[in-house]
Amino acid sequence: MQTEARSITRETAEQFGVTETSDALDALAFRDVTGTLTDRDGPCVADLLESGERTRYAAALCGYEIGVNRRYAHFLAEFAPGEEVECHKRLLAAVITGDVTELGAWLDERHGPGTFTGLFRTPGYFEPCLTA
Repeated sequence: MQTEARSITRETAEQFGVTETSDALDALAFRDVTGTLTDRDGPCVADLLESGERTRYAAALCGYEIGVNRRYAHFLAEFAPGEEVECHKRLLAAVITGDVTELGAWLDERHGPGTFTGLFRTPGYFEPCLTA
């Protein structure tokens, strides 16, 4: 979902000529919401030492980029090289509808039978859920 939000924000900013500011934190936040963060952005957290809250925010923002967004991009590149956008669309549709049939067939077609099951379902996926 964040990929979609970033795409919409980036396109809107471009359409209306909105650009990042010279303030380090504001620029970092702009690059986050537009999906344009780079490896150089992590070290810029040190530039924000004037405020503990600002530094924590920037560190969290950079940590999320590395820990979530880049991992997702790596996943898409690994399982759908050259078709990352298509894979993302199918994943998003599966999340929204709860129907993984098309996503499963698409992945299996590219990587062999059982790819979806091997990636997303643990051996106990169909076992009853035990509550405490």
